[in-house]
Amino acid sequence: MAMLRRLSLRLRLSLLLGAVLALGLALGVGLLILHAGARVRAEADGATRLARDLVEATLPRLDAAPDPQAEIARLLADARRLRHVRVALAEEEAPEQENVDRAPQWFAQLVLPNAVATRIETGRGAILISPNPTDEIAEIWQEIVWLAIGGAGIAVAAFGLVSLAVSRTLRPVATLADGLKRLERGEHSMRVPADGSPEFIIIAERINALAATLQQLDEENRRLVRRMIHVQDEERKDIARDLHDEIGPFLFTVRAGVGALARRAAAPGADPTRLAEDCARIDSQIAALQQVNRRILGRLRPAALEEMGLADALEALAQGWRETNPSVAITLSLDGASGELEEETALTAYRIVQEGLANALRHSGADQVKVIVARAKGVLHIVVRDNGAGLDPTRLRPSSGGLGLRGMSERVGALGGALTLENNPQGGARLTASVPLRSGAAADR
Repeated sequence: MAMLRRLSLRLRLSLLLGAVLALGLALGVGLLILHAGARVRAEADGATRLARDLVEATLPRLDAAPDPQAEIARLLADARRLRHVRVALAEEEAPEQENVDRAPQWFAQLVLPNAVATRIETGRGAILISPNPTDEIAEIWQEIVWLAIGGAGIAVAAFGLVSLAVSRTLRPVATLADGLKRLERGEHSMRVPADGSPEFIIIAERINALAATLQQLDEENRRLVRRMIHVQDEERKDIARDLHDEIGPFLFTVRAGVGALARRAAAPGADPTRLAEDCARIDSQIAALQQVNRRILGRLRPAALEEMGLADALEALAQGWRETNPSVAITLSLDGASGELEEETALTAYRIVQEGLANALRHSGADQVKVIVARAKGVLHIVVRDNGAGLDPTRLRPSSGGLGLRGMSERVGALGGALTLENNPQGGARLTASVPLRSGAAADR
């Protein structure tokens, strides 16, 4: 079986076909040989009966014949003209059988194993009637030989034709295998020709569809890489702008204040009150610089998330938006935000709420925004909805939105979740994300 598995499909089919043809030919020859025994016995029995009847009909004339020996001689001469039987006096030596070489001895023994002679007593000696179907056996053997030769020729011709048909039918297999090998090498733009039998056409179409899908994924990955590089560049620009526009002036002011403080402290008769005022101004500038620094760091990675957990971090985030947008009512339902959460999942949930609040408060014109974080069946659900103007239907897909929404969609997809954006029937927009939880976090609820 192991050696058979190493053979190609074409060779397996050829061997199977050859075995079936050989078996059919052997079965046909075997049936002819089995039938030959009955045929030879029927001929021998018929000839034996005819010769016996001839001898028995002649015996009553022997006593009345003037020359009985001459009558017996004529009887034997007439009987020898009969086929498939030998008639002779018992004391005579059996003559050589004719045509014995036309059939193998094993075949003659097979079809007529026991030839029983019939003995008829006469007043002038006994007459033996023995079956002698050598001609019939030779004829049957010749028929079998020619049938075997003809059948073998037909089998060889059929084997050649069917092998050719199998080879032509299985020819697309090599093309399909080459196509799969090219796919494995990363040639996703290749296509295999869809020809051959309907089954191979279906396989070729599936391979081409797979290649097209992989090619599309390659293009999407290239777009994603370009988008990530663009996002990184934009973040660097924002950080550089913040450092230049906000931290830079503070550092310049602090440095100038420290220089002035140093000059006043070194001057004779320095006023301690003035020095204390300068120190207070420098301290306030440093405090403002620290606030700007915390804001930049919070945009890069929220420190409150590690210090307070997801629920408290979202409360702090919402409170910040309430202070800058007092006319908007922001309500939170954070039952699913408490308890243990994987760091990446918690950060993703925080970023989704952060992006959803920013879009709702900046673009929707809403006066009510609700944030829901819940757990159900091992999944963390995050919902941000507002009662604003809603979105253009062409921008409801997260991938068609801004870089923030596209980034959130890709982040959620990387965790095995899904992010959707839709308009509420009652008005406003609704951002929904579902993120699978690890077994430990899922068991908390």
